[in-house]
Amino acid sequence: MAKVGNTSEVSGKVAANSPPRAPRSKQSRIDSELKKLRELTKDAIPDEKRKAIMPLLPNLAFMKVKLDDARADLLYEDIFTEYDNGGGQSGLREHPGFSAYNKLFTTFSRSVKQLADMMPNGTAAADALIDFINETRC
Repeated sequence: MAKVGNTSEVSGKVAANSPPRAPRSKQSRIDSELKKLRELTKDAIPDEKRKAIMPLLPNLAFMKVKLDDARADLLYEDIFTEYDNGGGQSGLREHPGFSAYNKLFTTFSRSVKQLADMMPNGTAAADALIDFINETRC
């Protein structure tokens, strides 16, 4: 006879039928990235320099989330798209989303480089920052 509180037989069924998780809000994702950045810079950058870069961190977190979303949106898009301006003008042009993505990634990369330049080379924090950049490229 099974115990009343024994749910091991039910848990597999319940897990398979559980509702899908709601996607995290953009703000919670930004907050999570900001927390990572704060931890990365906490002991790796001297306090006087850290005060100067603190306003940069929320922007980096914001750009990371936007880049992740843009990459997902552009995954199945072509780099070039057809256009027709009317009046017989038509052809191919760069997809506007790719142009915006490239501009944002360039700004993101420059900002991360500024941050990395403040860290001693070969430290665990500098390596973790490289991992942070690589997450965005995937």
